[in-house]
Amino acid sequence: MVPRTLWLRTLRSARLVAGAAAPLSPRSPLGPRAPAAERRGPRGASVAMAARERSPPRRAGSHGLEAEAPGEAGEEGQPLPTSSQLLQQTDGRQIVERKKKQRKKRKEESRCLDDSVRCLMMEMPFAKADIEDEFSNKSAAKPYVKKTRKRTTGRESEEDNLIKKKKKNQDKPNYFISVPITNPKITDTIQLLQDKIIQKDNRLSKAMVHCGSLHITLSVLHLASEEAVDNAVGAFMASKDLIEELLQGKPLDLSFQGTDHFRHQVGFVKLTDSDHVTTLSKIADIVRKIFKEKGIITGDDKAFQPHLTFMKLSKSPRLRKQGVKRIDPALFENFKNHHFGDESMKRLDLCSMLKKKQPNGYYHCESSIIVGEKKGPEPDDAELLSLSKRLVENAVLKAVQQYLEETQNKNRLTDFESPMKAEEAAIGNSKESENDNRK
Repeated sequence: MVPRTLWLRTLRSARLVAGAAAPLSPRSPLGPRAPAAERRGPRGASVAMAARERSPPRRAGSHGLEAEAPGEAGEEGQPLPTSSQLLQQTDGRQIVERKKKQRKKRKEESRCLDDSVRCLMMEMPFAKADIEDEFSNKSAAKPYVKKTRKRTTGRESEEDNLIKKKKKNQDKPNYFISVPITNPKITDTIQLLQDKIIQKDNRLSKAMVHCGSLHITLSVLHLASEEAVDNAVGAFMASKDLIEELLQGKPLDLSFQGTDHFRHQVGFVKLTDSDHVTTLSKIADIVRKIFKEKGIITGDDKAFQPHLTFMKLSKSPRLRKQGVKRIDPALFENFKNHHFGDESMKRLDLCSMLKKKQPNGYYHCESSIIVGEKKGPEPDDAELLSLSKRLVENAVLKAVQQYLEETQNKNRLTDFESPMKAEEAAIGNSKESENDNRK
């Protein structure tokens, strides 16, 4: 083992050698500038140390310690480390310390950079935003959450129902163009058909269409205000000339035969296929075209299929609660090929679905067009004179008759009043005579 004193002396000598080998800067006050070989790094320092070893030993200078002779180090037979080995150790320590300093410097720089980035992020408006919420895929499947029904008061539920009804009724048709059915034979036969169906199922009585409301629908439309109604009336009246031009004074006879249904929800009487049905379709196209030019949108997206409805389940929503969800065609099987009669089209009506119906059961009419009338020759002047004379004579006769009736009524009143006055006078005289006798 090397003695402690010898080890300390070795360390001191290594420090002295390291101090002598360290290059001095040109401005250093400790001594002259080191040679170029020593300024080239650890390699040059090792060359300089090898040169110094060849020279005899000298004093250490400012430290006041003498360099030990190489022979004195081996007192116990173990050789001391040479100066080159000591230089390598010191160079390794310097390298380790330099790397530590570099690591420390990098950590400080990264820490400063992180602090500056955090400061900048805190100044940004989205500093507190959750990145996962902002950039996560929202289309991902969400966990199932059972919806609970909100408990609301009666007023809130009523208001919600009213709002829903208004939205539903916002674009719902409320007016239509119709051809009224006025032939008694058709209406009576349909009444018979309805009675037969009611006998089989009494619940369907509420689904029957009143015989006074029988019609053929040409078009339906939604009119939200009275101004829109006036606009529709103007467009409807403008279609009269085009319809008359299409008919050319010829009557339009529509024949009804057989029954059918729409998806088991509406029962109707069919029109027999003929040229007149084609003409009726053209009339419906004319009306829709003029309405479109006036900015009125009709709700006829499907192909026009004229029919005469005699029953529909939508008239009574309670039927569904009673178990009636469809119309059985077997109810009117006996009228499948029955001929109901012919209707000559004389009038077109613009009707309201919601306004109060007429006393005869027909819908409220905003306007009507008379079609198919034959125009006769215009009357002559002589005919006009004779007509005016008749009118004057009739007026004079009515005035005379009215005068005679008034005079007769007056005479009757006077004849009735005269005996009443005589009786009153006699009663008065009798009362006066009685008073005189009492006196």
